[in-house]
Amino acid sequence: MERDHVFEEFYEGAEARVRRYVFGMLQDREEAADAVQETWTRYLFYVNGAQPRYELRLLLAVARNVVRDRGRRHREIPVAVVFTGATPGFEAQTEVADLVGRLPWREREVVVLHHALDLPVVEVARVVGTSVGAVKSLLFRARARLKREYLGGEEATRGAE
Repeated sequence: MERDHVFEEFYEGAEARVRRYVFGMLQDREEAADAVQETWTRYLFYVNGAQPRYELRLLLAVARNVVRDRGRRHREIPVAVVFTGATPGFEAQTEVADLVGRLPWREREVVVLHHALDLPVVEVARVVGTSVGAVKSLLFRARARLKREYLGGEEATRGAE
């Protein structure tokens, strides 16, 4: 009974984060829903022992593998629509989400984990299996690319008027 209660608390705290990460990487709602279910199934298979350890880092690592598997099958990863976790439909959010979706895979992944899921850089490094310095570098490059793309779009729009 205590084990069920511990899992329920973990699930309630982690479900939205997993959903945001998976959808942030895949964009397709149906595909993301399937991937989230697959993530939980695989995760529970891994931790189902006498003394299960429920860890967000491990859960996100499983989600990362599920997303990669699905990406390999489709060969093209769609653009992220919900980057901030807010309701889609706002033009600025859609534009930022589109720009995030165009980032190279590793940059997109650290941006989604750090900014959309609010994970500290140290935790992002653990999830993606790299150093803190590498994550900081990827975030720096991603932010610079996003800024360039965003300002480039504004300048192009102003030039056409």
